Amino acid sequence: MESSLVRRAFLDFFRSRGHTVRPSTTIVPRGDATLMFNSAGMVPFKPYFLGLKTDLARAASCQKCFRTTDIDRVGHTIRHLTFFEMLGNFSFGDYFKEDAIAWAWQFLTKEMGLDPKRLYPSVFEDDEEALALWRGLKVPNAPVRLDEDSNFWNMGPTGPCGPCSEIYFDRGIPCSLGKADCAVGCDCDRFIEVWNLVFTQFDRLADGSLKPLPRKNIDTGMGLERLAFVAQGKGSPFDTDLFAPIVQEASRILKVDPDADAQTAMALRIIADHARAIVFLMAENIIPSNVERGYVLRRLIRRAARYGQLLGHKGPFLHGLLKPVVDVFSAAYQEILEAADANVRETLRMEEERFLATLEAGERELEVVLAKGGSVLPGSQAFKLYDTFGFPLELTREICAGRGVAVDEAGYKEAARSATEVARASWKGSGVKIKLEDASLPAAPTVFTGYDNLEERALIVAAKACDGHTIVALDRTPFYPESGGQVGDQGSILSADGKTLLAKVLDTQKHGAVILHVVKPRGSQELAAGRPVLAKVDELRRSYIRPHHTATHLLNAALRRILGSHVRQAGSYVGPDKLRFDFTHPKGLEAQEFKAVEDMVSCEAAKSQPVETRVDSFDKAKELGAVTLLGEDYGERPRMVLVAPRGFADPADRCSLELCGGTHVANTSEIGGFKILKESSVAAGIRRIEGVAGPALADHLEALEKEEERVLSELSQRVKSRLEEIRALRGTAEDLALERLTAAELRSRERELADFLSALKADKLSSAAHMGKKIVQAGPFRLLAQRLEGADPRSLRSLADEFKAEVGSGAVFLASAREGKLSFVLALTQDAVAKGPDAASLAKALAQALGGSAGGRADFAQGGLPDQGWDAIVSRLAGLLGNC
Repeated sequence: MESSLVRRAFLDFFRSRGHTVRPSTTIVPRGDATLMFNSAGMVPFKPYFLGLKTDLARAASCQKCFRTTDIDRVGHTIRHLTFFEMLGNFSFGDYFKEDAIAWAWQFLTKEMGLDPKRLYPSVFEDDEEALALWRGLKVPNAPVRLDEDSNFWNMGPTGPCGPCSEIYFDRGIPCSLGKADCAVGCDCDRFIEVWNLVFTQFDRLADGSLKPLPRKNIDTGMGLERLAFVAQGKGSPFDTDLFAPIVQEASRILKVDPDADAQTAMALRIIADHARAIVFLMAENIIPSNVERGYVLRRLIRRAARYGQLLGHKGPFLHGLLKPVVDVFSAAYQEILEAADANVRETLRMEEERFLATLEAGERELEVVLAKGGSVLPGSQAFKLYDTFGFPLELTREICAGRGVAVDEAGYKEAARSATEVARASWKGSGVKIKLEDASLPAAPTVFTGYDNLEERALIVAAKACDGHTIVALDRTPFYPESGGQVGDQGSILSADGKTLLAKVLDTQKHGAVILHVVKPRGSQELAAGRPVLAKVDELRRSYIRPHHTATHLLNAALRRILGSHVRQAGSYVGPDKLRFDFTHPKGLEAQEFKAVEDMVSCEAAKSQPVETRVDSFDKAKELGAVTLLGEDYGERPRMVLVAPRGFADPADRCSLELCGGTHVANTSEIGGFKILKESSVAAGIRRIEGVAGPALADHLEALEKEEERVLSELSQRVKSRLEEIRALRGTAEDLALERLTAAELRSRERELADFLSALKADKLSSAAHMGKKIVQAGPFRLLAQRLEGADPRSLRSLADEFKAEVGSGAVFLASAREGKLSFVLALTQDAVAKGPDAASLAKALAQALGGSAGGRADFAQGGLPDQGWDAIVSRLAGLLGNC
C-alpha cells in the first residue's frame, strides 16, 4: 500500500467514526511560544486538552512534525527521524479506552491487513482496565505489562498525566540481533512500536498522588513512516516510497551505490532525512541563520553537506534534492510547492557553498588541535571553531567521537557566554532596557487607548525601582509598548491637572498584558500606587513613527510584487529616525529592482488611500489573505491593517493587508514619499532595506541640501581663489604671467582641479557605497564587495583603503562598470597578507578564469573583467580567497 493511501485510509477510518479531520498545521506552531516546532500530533489541539476550547469532541489529523532531540541517531537506526508525519485520533472528554483500543486494533488488522499474530499490545503495569479491554478482544498475543518509564505519560512533575497502551509489530527473530531474551520493550529492532495510545485520566498533585480528572482525554500517535514500512513489508522507513526517490536521486548526484557498504547507506539515509526536513522548513520561509529556527535549519544543511563530502562529493548538491522531495509530498501538502521556487533553491545552494568553503579551513584547524593529542578537546577551542569558522558544536563532537576524543561542552558554553558578554558590553544602546522578570508588577492587564488618543487620564497601579530606572504601570495608557518592530513611545506623566511634570517617559515596554513605562522622575513628586495622573505621549515623535510603520507595510507589498511571493518579513525596526525591513531573498537587489521598489512605495503613498483597521477572527483574516509573521501569536481576534482605495468595502482591491498591532497613518498621503537609504545583506538569504518616509524624509532631504550647499561653497571658494591668483598675475605683469603659465604649469593646475573633483566624487561614492556593500565569509577571511557605477580607479583605491577597517581580516573588492567591462581593485588587510593570500595572485586567477587581466602586489591589485554577473564574480573570488 502506497504511503499516500495509508495516510488517506487512517483519516477516512476515523472520519467515518465521527471525528472531525483537521488538516496539518505548519511546523512552526501558531500562538504557542513554548515550542519552536510542532513535535507531536497533539500540539495543535492543546487548547482542547486544556479545556480552553470546547467546539470539538473528537478529531483526527496527520500532522507535520519536527524533532532534533535524537539527531545524532538519525540514519544509524530505523526508529529516528527529524521530520515525520504523525497520525493521531483524539477525544476531548468524549470516548475513552474502550473505543480507542478497539479502533486501533480494527484499523491495523482490517484496514492495514497486518497479521494479528505479529502484533503485541502493552499496558501500564497497574492499568487493569486496559488489560481487561485487550483480553476482551481475544488478541493472539497476551498484553505485556511495562513500567512507568515505558508506559506512563506525564506533562511534568505535576498536572495531567495517564497510562499508555502501545502496539508493537514483530519483525521476526532475524531482527533480534542474536538476543535470546528479546521481547516487547527491548531496544533492538525486532519489536517496533507502531501506535501509542495515551489515556489522560489523572492530575498529579504536588505530593505525588493521582487525582482522577473530571474530563478524560485520548491522545494517540502513530508515525506514518513507521506504519508505512511495516505495511509495505520494507526493512526500514528509508526503503518506503516516502524516502526511496530521495535516496535514489542523492545516489545519482553523488555518484555512489547505496548498497556499496553500511557507511554509504547510513550517509544516504541521513542526507535523505535532512533533505526532507530542510525542504519543509524552507517551504515555511525559514532561512538559515545563527538564531532559533534558522540555526536548526543551518545545522541540518551543514550536517547533510558534510555527509555528501564524506562520500567524495566536493560541491553543493542539496539543492538538487528539492525536486524529489516536492514530488513525494506535493499531493498531500500543496504548500510545499513554495520550496520549488528558484529563490529557495538558490538560497540553499549559497548556504551550502559558504559552508563548504569554511568546512575545509575548520577541519584543518581541528586536525592541528587533535594532532597534539589528549582525550578531551578544550571548550574554548571548540568555541573558536564555531566563532571563527562557523563550525557547529555537533560537527566538532562527531569528528572528535570518531577519534575517541571527548569535547568539554561545559567549557564551550562558558566561552560562548563570555563572548556574549563582550558583545553586550560593546553595545551602544539607550541603556533603558530592563529585566522585566525583576519588575514584580501586578498581572492585571493594561487598557491601551493610544490608537485614538495621545493623552489619557489614568491611575498609577504600581511604581517600582528596577534595574536603575523607575517602572510605572497605569490602569490605562496611550503609550504604545515596543512590539512588532515598532519602538515604544516616549512622553510625560503629569499631575492629574496637567500642570506639574512628575516624570519623563523614556521607553514603553510590555510584560504579558501589562504595559510598563520606564520613567525618570522629576523633583520630589511621588509616584505612588493609586495616584491619578495625566499620561501624555510625545506627539511629534509619534508623528514620525506612524508614517514609517505604514510605509513598512507598503514596502513589504512592493517587494512581494516585484521580487516574488517568496519574500517574507524576517525582522523590522520602526522608529522616528527611520524604518528597517529584513526580508527573505537570496541576492542583492539589481539597480532596476531597487528603483522599482522605491517608486512603487512612493506611488502607492501618493494615491491618498485610506488606512483602515479591523479586529476579526483569525480565520477571517486568513480568508482575506492577510500577511502574517511566521510563529507570531495574534490571538483569536487579531487586528488587521488594510491599505486599499475603498477600504474594507472592497478589501480584494488592495495594496496591503497585514495583521499588525502598531500605530499607522489614517491616509497614505501622510507618508509624503519614500526614500531607500541602504540595501544590504544581513545573512545568507536575508536582505535588509533601510529607508525614511514622512517628516523624517523631509529632514533627510533638508540635510542633503545643506551638505550640497557646503560642498558647492567649498568648491566655489577654491575656484575663486584660483581666479583671483590669475587676475593678480595678469594685472601686475601680464607678459611675465603668460611666460610663467607654461604647459607644465597648466598641467599642474589641471591636476589640482582633478584632485579636487576626484575627492568630491569619492565623497559621493563613499556615501553611495555604504548603501549597497555586502560582506561574505570566505574561509577564515571576510570579503567586502561593492559595485559602484561611475567610479574611476583612483576613487576605487581611496574607498578600498577606507573599507579595510570594516573587514577586520580579509579583502576589499570594488568595481565599476563601463561599456560591458568591469574595472576593479582588490585590497588585502596586512594580517590577511601575513596568513598567505596574495592580492596580485588572487586578481590574476580571477581574471584568468573570467577572460580579463590583472596585476599588482601582495596587498593591492587592480584589473579588468567582462561584466558577466556581479554575484557570480564575487562568489568565485570568495572561493579563491577561502582556499588560500
